[in-house]
Amino acid sequence: MKSNLFVRPNLKLILLAALGIAVLQDIISNGQSETSVLTPWTAKPGNAEEELRMLIDRAENEPKPELYARISDCFRKRGDLKNAQLYMKRAIFLSEMDE
Repeated sequence: MKSNLFVRPNLKLILLAALGIAVLQDIISNGQSETSVLTPWTAKPGNAEEELRMLIDRAENEPKPELYARISDCFRKRGDLKNAQLYMKRAIFLSEMDE
């Protein structure tokens, strides 16, 4: 009596299915963001640095919560989370002072 209970699984099919699920999950979760693994990086680093300097100069002359939030976003995109958090705290502080 041979039983089909212990049939060998098709490991190639399981591996391809797992890979497909991982790619689909990446597309769903990061497809709309700028830092997805599947989307090419199109930002120019020189322009980002120049924009960051311009925003910091404007924030020193006329401090506004929106400027500090944009500076925080620029630092977050660069991966500098410490400065991103610092500028976000400044933005929150200024917005509370405006109220």
